[in-house]
Amino acid sequence: MPSRRAILATSLALPALLPRIAGAQSPDTRPVLRVAVQALPPTLEPLEAISNVGLRVTGNVFDTLWRRDFAAEARDGGQRLAPFLATALDQRDPLTWVATLRPDARLHDGGLMTSADVLSTFSAERMWGPQVQTFEGRVNFGHLAGVDADGPHRVVFRTRTPDAVMPQRLAAYGGWIHSAAAYAESGLQGLRARPIGTGPYRVASFQRDQRVVLDSHDEYWGGRPPARQVVFNVVPEASSRLAGLRAGDYDLVTNLLPEQIEGLDRNPTIEGVDVALDFAHILYYDTRRPFLRDARVRRALNHAVDTDSLGRSLWGPGFKPMRALQIPAFGDLYDANRRGLAFDPDRARRLLREAGYRGEELTIRIAPGYYLQMLQAVQVIQQMWLAVGVNTKLETRENLSLITQPGADIRPTSIAFRFPDPLGGGLAVHLSREYSLQQGGFWQPVRFNEIVDALRVATDPAERRRLFLALMDEFEAEAPALILYPVREYLAKRRSIRWSHPPLYFMDFRATALSFA
Repeated sequence: MPSRRAILATSLALPALLPRIAGAQSPDTRPVLRVAVQALPPTLEPLEAISNVGLRVTGNVFDTLWRRDFAAEARDGGQRLAPFLATALDQRDPLTWVATLRPDARLHDGGLMTSADVLSTFSAERMWGPQVQTFEGRVNFGHLAGVDADGPHRVVFRTRTPDAVMPQRLAAYGGWIHSAAAYAESGLQGLRARPIGTGPYRVASFQRDQRVVLDSHDEYWGGRPPARQVVFNVVPEASSRLAGLRAGDYDLVTNLLPEQIEGLDRNPTIEGVDVALDFAHILYYDTRRPFLRDARVRRALNHAVDTDSLGRSLWGPGFKPMRALQIPAFGDLYDANRRGLAFDPDRARRLLREAGYRGEELTIRIAPGYYLQMLQAVQVIQQMWLAVGVNTKLETRENLSLITQPGADIRPTSIAFRFPDPLGGGLAVHLSREYSLQQGGFWQPVRFNEIVDALRVATDPAERRRLFLALMDEFEAEAPALILYPVREYLAKRRSIRWSHPPLYFMDFRATALSFA
């Protein structure tokens, strides 16, 4: 847990490392970065765009108060936090945190960011009140009791319960600061269509399902952005995205298959990028359905799937299995010896017999084009389930909203570790009572929720580890979902572009991450 002393930082060092390019009168020779993506978010409201397709855009429009230093994490391991829109974060007492804001962060509308913008971002209607606009606000900040200004450059956060990971929350999804004035004038619809933040790029245009154009925010406090403009174009087919890159239509393309980047190392102008993500795919069970009410059937389904061989076949030699919903970046809370519900077909058959399952058909419903490799994965899993006597039928739908409609037993979803702690993603977040699995009624646990509640307020490291281990035990006993594999992102880009991708779907086009030869 952070000390009560201020978490001091060299807050003004970043702009010094990013010298501005002088000469506003000279022609702007910076390039336009053209990105081909499989889809775009339906909205640019940052809480509503927390998705693999949304974070690519919103992460360049908004900044957070604190940030993860991905370069330091990649170099040194562990978890590294640094200042961003806040220059210091001080814990006054177990329930009070004070953020000191940098005075030079300019919004896209020309105004300077103040505490009013932070209060608007973290308002009760968006984050922590009884009726929030989207549940995503409550995921990280539902424990807030109030947010107040202490002058124009200081904000006081009050929590209902102690929080061991408040700095991590402020660096993660959800805490993107928007303009209070713009929000007061145009409300939620304005935030969805043309939001105003402090990020390195401002929204120039947004054509839903087609393209987003971001213009350089030349007064960005972190230094002039390296691209004059960033254009996200929707190209649904992966083969078409790659063909467009080869033809010179795009500079960077996303969401490719592993085999599509093979051989690019011999191409003189383009190259493949393989990124291991803090991200996982799962199949979740509707425990209300007749043949999935019994946890023994759900455990049998999990024991019947060889997720290690499945992952290697889909993701190639770089694949590393996920032992329960945890990542090594959890540090001392990570259980390296955890095997989860291991592949054991004989045990699966025994559990099915004990539960009285007699080969009844289970319906799997997916949206094939949304989650990379999901169709291939499910087809392999169907054969593994058939090998232990489980019959399944596969249904496909065009989008995610359609797969949640009644009538299916098994559906896919994704798990993002928003920050490297059990409270940042996985069991304590995505399977919690606030999230879609429980909100949709697919699973209604009791003891699991009690453990999550205890973990959220625990501050002693040993107690936090004990509770997290208990949470994984309870998940394995209840088996509400099948953990498939950690996900990798395969991209391709021009070799002239120097760019680093963090282990999240967030794409950073700031000068600290992007440059052009």
